Amino acid sequence: MARKIEMPSEEKANLLLEAVEDRKAIDPKLLDLRGKTVLADFFLICSGTSIPHIKAISEKVQEIADDNRLPTPKMAGEQVNEWVLLDFGDVVLHIMGEEQRERYKLEEFWSTPQPKGALPPMPGSVSEEDAESEEDDGDWDDEEDDLEDDEAFFNEADQKVEPIDEDDLDNEEDSVKK
Repeated sequence: MARKIEMPSEEKANLLLEAVEDRKAIDPKLLDLRGKTVLADFFLICSGTSIPHIKAISEKVQEIADDNRLPTPKMAGEQVNEWVLLDFGDVVLHIMGEEQRERYKLEEFWSTPQPKGALPPMPGSVSEEDAESEEDDGDWDDEEDDLEDDEAFFNEADQKVEPIDEDDLDNEEDSVKK
């Protein structure tokens, strides 16, 4: 078994960038996080067009890491393959589906100043659209308005539909039995 080596962060990040580019990852971005967080020195973020494409990118990165005797990365998301994370310690690779990348906007989060204590977006967090719809706009009557709309709908429907005459149903049943 070949001995694992330590490689400088920037060199490792560029090696992984070449690997994702080799597998035609969509729009790879290498973010230099040195001095911004203790999580990692670099984030490499890219997209795949499909679950098999995401898996192929992940496998190529692992192959290149093994060939270069890098320590085995910690992995998450490989069962679902919508957002696969390979954590090499100082370099973290995010391989995301295009929809997930658009939703979580990691590049935007890490490239703009954040308030102290801000947490990065992650699976399970509320999407931006959900957050906008859940914002408190001060209108406490929305639920009451919805109930009034429902009531109006059903009242109108009741007027348009003829009531069922149970005697007619009994006569139909008798004629079917005969």
